Amino acid sequence: MTTVIAGQAVALLAQFYDFEGGTLGDLDATPSITITSVATGATALAATTSGVTHPGTGSYGYAWTPTSTLTPGLYLALWTGLEAGSPVTATETVTVTAPAAADATNTSPDGVWYATRDDVQRALDSKPTARNSAQIDRALASASRDVEALCHRKFFPMQATRYLDWPPRQGATPWVLRLDDQELISVSAITSGGTALAEGEYNLEPVNFGPPFNRVEINLGSSASFGGGDTYQRDVQIAGLWGYRNTETTAGALAEALDTSETGVDVNGAAAAALGVGSVIRVDSERMVVTARAMTDTGQNVGGSGLTAQANSVTLTVSDGTAFAVDEVLLIESERMLIVDIAGNQLTVIRAWDGSVLAAHTAGVDIYASRTLTVTRGALGTTAATHAGGTTIQRWDPPALVRDFVIGEAMNRLLQEQAGYARTSKASSGSKSVSVETLSLEGLRTRTYNAHGRKARTRAV
Repeated sequence: MTTVIAGQAVALLAQFYDFEGGTLGDLDATPSITITSVATGATALAATTSGVTHPGTGSYGYAWTPTSTLTPGLYLALWTGLEAGSPVTATETVTVTAPAAADATNTSPDGVWYATRDDVQRALDSKPTARNSAQIDRALASASRDVEALCHRKFFPMQATRYLDWPPRQGATPWVLRLDDQELISVSAITSGGTALAEGEYNLEPVNFGPPFNRVEINLGSSASFGGGDTYQRDVQIAGLWGYRNTETTAGALAEALDTSETGVDVNGAAAAALGVGSVIRVDSERMVVTARAMTDTGQNVGGSGLTAQANSVTLTVSDGTAFAVDEVLLIESERMLIVDIAGNQLTVIRAWDGSVLAAHTAGVDIYASRTLTVTRGALGTTAATHAGGTTIQRWDPPALVRDFVIGEAMNRLLQEQAGYARTSKASSGSKSVSVETLSLEGLRTRTYNAHGRKARTRAV
């Protein structure tokens, strides 16, 4: 049996003998090779002679590179040809696996945060600049990894194939496979010892509380079992969605069609209002991570008599109010505004938003909005694909306490960084100064762990 990681090349070899125990002999012509899934019969490689090599008498080779998205499992390589006019065949079984390490595919947590840059900027009432954006991004990254360490789990959804030893070195109940910190949201395929397990042959547990699922159990009413491979190492392969939970919210739609390589994504007003830098989104089956955003022309102009340079001039007339969304940030000339209400074609806005300068704007001036998102395509184990304009965008939402803690921890880091990590306060008059990691943040940390921390598993000795 040959094993190959999806996306990497493997050398396949067929040898033909004159008779069993005889000598190698050439075929009448180059043989063809076909590769199909043992489980489903699906064709992974259509019959071809192109690329078949002839390294020696009676020997034929082929370098096969299964696509990175090929379903893991057993595949049958079938060689067919003619020897002295009679049909002959040779077969080889190939086990296709997916990369086991996060850095071997697009499954790295880098850039995945549990809050957005916009969340922190609003909490700090901070004006967006290139410098403070970089500081906030760094604080969010470290705070997100901190909450994972605190809770001993990853929260984001990851599409991947992972490998587990069976039996584990410490021994286990024969029908129970414990996942520990590799928690499952859903399963697409399980194989053990090269044999695929049907959906009814295993159970994801705990059934009444998952996801996340922390163990896979063989259905004792079936004839299935774990094991049976040549080695206990990586005997069990599980393809599925890994993580804590896959909680999603509809967040607008694409304003354009996407090809497989485009990283500048135009969205509608609802998406612009709901998403921020750091948002994890899903379009069809592809996940993306928002890494930046930019203003784009909405195609509408300031209507009515325009806006005066007064803070109470808050009614912005547009030609189509349905194209905008509450919480969307607009740019008119050099002034930013936040939409707080919409009535027909009248937008109620907060003027001089994000530290911009209040100014007068005449009717007919272009209205811009932050509707162009820069994204990382094919993130978290998915594959970049084409998408039609108008396709719904789903935003992944982390648990509320996790999001709150990451915002608070990021803010604390930013404030401490400004003070050289020497900022202190006093709990009461005359009391000893303590670091400004306040009781409220410590309490939030405790509540986050109590609600979402993975607790130690106890067992009898």
